[in-house]
Amino acid sequence: MVKFMMQKITDVCPKAETITSRTNPLVVVFSKLSQSKYRQQQSLFLAEGKKLSREAAALSEIRYILLRSTDGTADSEMLSIASKAPSRARVIVLPPQVFEKISTENAPEGIITVLSPITRLHSVVSSPDTSAFDALKGQRIIAVDSVQDPGNLGTIIRTAAAFGYSRILLGGCADIYHPKTVRASMGALFRMSIDVCTSLVENLSALQKGGRRVLAAALSDSNLVLGKDKILSDDCVVIGNEGHGVCAEILSLADNVIRIPMRDGTESLNAAGAAAVLMWEYYRTFD
Repeated sequence: MVKFMMQKITDVCPKAETITSRTNPLVVVFSKLSQSKYRQQQSLFLAEGKKLSREAAALSEIRYILLRSTDGTADSEMLSIASKAPSRARVIVLPPQVFEKISTENAPEGIITVLSPITRLHSVVSSPDTSAFDALKGQRIIAVDSVQDPGNLGTIIRTAAAFGYSRILLGGCADIYHPKTVRASMGALFRMSIDVCTSLVENLSALQKGGRRVLAAALSDSNLVLGKDKILSDDCVVIGNEGHGVCAEILSLADNVIRIPMRDGTESLNAAGAAAVLMWEYYRTFD
């Protein structure tokens, strides 16, 4: 186990501020960022722990770095992360009782980054025309329809990054900045291009007009079977809601349905599991 030395925070971050009150206005704002309406209102979200803070450190979207400390010191790894943040990011030192008011973790590591939405990667898309996807020819895209569990969504984002996907289209899904989504993505959220679609159907239709095949992942008697039937490198597979699957409108739009073969008596995989199997098959086949 690696042990990190404790260092005085102001030796590494001379402009670090200290807040000791749980009722400080900034603390109140940060403590509400676990709720969607306040994330939208403040245009901020949290990334907790060393792993996520390290991944976020180079991003210009970092606004604050919060460090837990009782004596003005922190371990050298956390201070190294803080020192690599953009110069405009404010470093704020908080005693444990204040830090824990903000944290959404059961066992917080002692560092939280507060960021603005990553607009260079994450876009809100309404009605794109076919040309909007021209730059993505030859790149892999997956679509996600109404996945409501933020942990599932974060896992899908993480898996897409691992298997070489360039873009994710989301329709009616959990908030990508929900703390559980951010945590489950394990930093992939900071690297993946994600379109939050006001109409996933219209985006999928634009992909089809551009020559891509749209496949809905679902159980059906008449469909493609993963690992048996031919798949194409530029297919866009749609992953459906945990309970109801892909919506009827997208099933009607899809060029075909693709099924993951499973043993008899197994009803289905959960959304993140199904997405992982499908993305792995495309990665295995074409990379």
